[in-house]
Amino acid sequence: MIKRKDNMQLSIIVPNHGRDLTLLRQSIPDSKDIELIVVDEGLERSQQRNIGIKRAKGKYLLILDSDQSVSFNLIEECLLLASQGYETLYIPEIIIGTSFFSKIRAFERCLLTGTAVDVPRFVRRKKCPWFNLTLNGPEDADFGNRLPEKRAITTSVLFHHDDISFGDFCRKKAYYSKSMKKYAELWPEDLVLNFKYRCWTIYTERGKYKHLLRHPIMTLGIIFILIVRGIIYYKNR
Repeated sequence: MIKRKDNMQLSIIVPNHGRDLTLLRQSIPDSKDIELIVVDEGLERSQQRNIGIKRAKGKYLLILDSDQSVSFNLIEECLLLASQGYETLYIPEIIIGTSFFSKIRAFERCLLTGTAVDVPRFVRRKKCPWFNLTLNGPEDADFGNRLPEKRAITTSVLFHHDDISFGDFCRKKAYYSKSMKKYAELWPEDLVLNFKYRCWTIYTERGKYKHLLRHPIMTLGIIFILIVRGIIYYKNR
């Protein structure tokens, strides 16, 4: 068990739409220093997150999705890093799914931690901005761009229980892509919008290309996903 220097209260914010939160609740330590705020009011995700931020009493916020759960020691590690002065934390995410498509997405996700497309989920409450209600999908990236720059990456992980089908994945990306024009107006220089970075550098920097070479089938899967995303964004731009 990681020991933190002092007692700090954490608010965990979860926007929900009627999903069973048993796995999430079971993964959160039972502590008087931790409050779980579930917002299930039938609104868009960003609206519900903002409601949660407004209700939060904790010194720090951990913003999760309803299909996620935390690994053992994650919360302790976040609070330890916060006590060392870090105000924004990236958390590695492991996608849990049984389909081959989910395995490809999980392989891709492990290459994205701490990059421009990754979104920090832990932040000091006083430094936490509101989510942009004019964006649906890119609001995570917009939120991340406005967080404090003293950042770190945890070694502990989040679990994302997301065995989404290929069809549902495409429909979700099509919905998100409708906000990309607005996002580009807000952040025209963002690396997320840079073709070379998004389709090459992000997967090969810092020696990650070796991981791709060791898993050629998964790498071909990533290329397929990139092509699909490109077609969707082009059609909905």
